[in-house]
Amino acid sequence: MPEPETQPAVRRRSATRERLLEATREVLAREGIQGASVEHICEQAGFTRGAFYSNFSSKDDLLLALYHRERDRMFDSMRAATVPDGYLGRAPVEAIGVIIERFLSLQSVDRVGLLVHLEFAIRGVRGDEVGQEFNASWRELKDELVSLMTLIVTELGREFTIDPRHAATVLAGTYDEALREAVTEGHEIDAELLHATLPMLLLAATRPLEASARA
Repeated sequence: MPEPETQPAVRRRSATRERLLEATREVLAREGIQGASVEHICEQAGFTRGAFYSNFSSKDDLLLALYHRERDRMFDSMRAATVPDGYLGRAPVEAIGVIIERFLSLQSVDRVGLLVHLEFAIRGVRGDEVGQEFNASWRELKDELVSLMTLIVTELGREFTIDPRHAATVLAGTYDEALREAVTEGHEIDAELLHATLPMLLLAATRPLEASARA
């Protein structure tokens, strides 16, 4: 039976994995998934193939680990931005504005991150093993967005008049387009656009709870 790893060994392994994940991010953004060979990733990280294979069984194993990390970071940002304490007691438009500001402070314009996401999206369309995992994780992310939006709407004394998933698709699409434009044009994300559109879109898709009680 192998001896359990010591704490220093665990920390070293964790640091190695993190460097490999960061290197993969950079290589994917530069060369795409097809061009991102294990050799290129190891070179970017400053490691040997032996270090790679002691942490990941294959390139696809590494890609899935990277996507799960990116997804979890987005989960964390979404949850932190929607903590009710920051917006309770405010008018709906103001409350949604607070959430937008919080989220933007946690999610900077990230060209590499966008390119990595698009690479995974392409695999999702192709539907191979990595693509299927991306699609499943994307559904989880959307489910989380729907849950958070429903909580926000309820806390604001409102309810959806359409399927919340449809509303989530519109809101996420607006943010994604603003992010894509910021990356391609080389400027900060258009916060004014998001403040002008997202609250209005969410309010248009909801109604006060009192209205439903009278219906």
